[in-house]
Amino acid sequence: MSYLVLARKWRPESFSDVVGQRHVVLTLSAAVRTERTAHAYLFTGPRGVGKTTIARILAKALNCEKGPTDEPCGECVSCTEIASGKSLDVIEIDGASNRKIEDARGIRETVQYAPLSGRMKVYIIDEAHMLTREAFNALLKTLEEPPPHVVFIMATTEPGKIPETISSRCQRFDFHRISSADLEARLSQIAGAEGFEIDSGAVKLVAARADGSMRDAVSLLDQLVSVGAGSVTVDDVARVLGIPDVDVFFNLTDAIASADTSGTLAALEAAMDAGFDASDLIDGLVEHLRNLLLIKAAPAPERLVGRIADYQAHEGASSAIIEEDLVRLLRIGIEAQASVKWSTQPALIVELALVRMARLTSSVAIADVVRALTEGGSREPSGGAAGSVGGGARSGGKQGPSKSAGQRSGDRDVAMSGGTVTPASGSSGAGGGSPAGEPVTATSGPAPAVALGDARDANVEAALWPDVLGRIRSEKPGLAAFLNDAVASTGEGAVLELAVPNGSRFHREQLKDRGNMRLMERAAGEVFGGRVKLAFTFGEAPQERSSSQRVKTQVSEEAAQDPVVRKVLDMFGGEIRGSRREE
Repeated sequence: MSYLVLARKWRPESFSDVVGQRHVVLTLSAAVRTERTAHAYLFTGPRGVGKTTIARILAKALNCEKGPTDEPCGECVSCTEIASGKSLDVIEIDGASNRKIEDARGIRETVQYAPLSGRMKVYIIDEAHMLTREAFNALLKTLEEPPPHVVFIMATTEPGKIPETISSRCQRFDFHRISSADLEARLSQIAGAEGFEIDSGAVKLVAARADGSMRDAVSLLDQLVSVGAGSVTVDDVARVLGIPDVDVFFNLTDAIASADTSGTLAALEAAMDAGFDASDLIDGLVEHLRNLLLIKAAPAPERLVGRIADYQAHEGASSAIIEEDLVRLLRIGIEAQASVKWSTQPALIVELALVRMARLTSSVAIADVVRALTEGGSREPSGGAAGSVGGGARSGGKQGPSKSAGQRSGDRDVAMSGGTVTPASGSSGAGGGSPAGEPVTATSGPAPAVALGDARDANVEAALWPDVLGRIRSEKPGLAAFLNDAVASTGEGAVLELAVPNGSRFHREQLKDRGNMRLMERAAGEVFGGRVKLAFTFGEAPQERSSSQRVKTQVSEEAAQDPVVRKVLDMFGGEIRGSRREE
């Protein structure tokens, strides 16, 4: 006798045997019990969740010799024939192979004949979305008003491809993915009944790999039993299914947490040398990071990550990385997942993602920054503003000197808190020679003038002016372009003098524009910590070209009145003389 695979051997034979589709079972059972079954049904959902199985059970419930009943006996001739696929009254049609209009016409002709032995004639059309538009149209009238002895059941994994004219004529049932808990319970039941042992960790891995499909889970179990020789372990599952060992992902996250780029790439290379695919590695890493995040963030993580084999090890690893950084790492991993599917170099995509993860700087909570600055600005926030995503909980990372969270890189580093500006140690500051670390209050509203005269010109030019120019550039790049060659120096009181080499009228108009002036003075005030006035000194206009370079341009007096023409001509330092102009 040929071997019967477990997926067929343990296929549910009654509504009570169905796992994970309680909402469908309750509705159909009540419909059969009260004799209110519809003439057409549409079963939708992922593969392997019981659509065709429940269609067969419904056919048995309608044709059982003791029925119609919501609990078919499974022993009568009708039930046994339907279970074995031999019943002439239950016609199963593959929509992919019988998708043409001629096939639909054949169904329309045969529905007129009465059932041979049962009460009802049941048509089960699997993968119904594969039917052509013409085939659907041919079935419309029959599907809407079939003979009283006919029931149509269409099953599909892609309900969006079913025309609304068809779905509106059916009772639709949406099947769900089967939960991990239900899969694990069913696998343990089958293993016990078949007389072999399987580790709880192995059951969790199989259920996770099945991804909500009962058929896939039982098929994987059948595959493992043939290898395990009566006993299935976690190692058997990893070896047979090609799942990377969990230690691979612990090694990767440890290296990432330590900001050890070379160690991260070495762990990846070791995993790929072991024969694991880049796609499987990034999928496993994303799942691993997801578990770490849930363990750290969820109030009851045991229920959400119950499918992992070693909960304690994951709990210990999650403490090394803060939640915000785990979220950022997950985003990088998910981006790599999407890219790997379409890339011709998936290994390179994974390598780049891991380098980004290892070099990711740590997130800092705003509350920690405020607390640190309130206490003096010299202590780093608890979130670990320095360096890597480990937040100081790791060792072995290769990282350079760090700055406190409130500082900016550059010659002038400041820590800001509330209404104060605290110059960093060693900075000359803009507050008229205040001691290092002493806050200079910057009040809201009209601020008192800041005496810039005490600051040396070299400091303004080398340190403070680039900050002002950077702020202007972030808001109005075109205006900042006019100031690229400007030389800053301090004047009397709160005046910042800017020497602009280009003295054309166009530059002057742009720099002295009221709106632009307000923007520049605001940017300077933000850097100096108070109100600042700007004074411009413009250089000489460009030298007149030699006689050999002069160009005679005919410009009428009427055209010269146009503001745009005047502005363009002024850019070259010339003037209009009647209807002719020399450049």
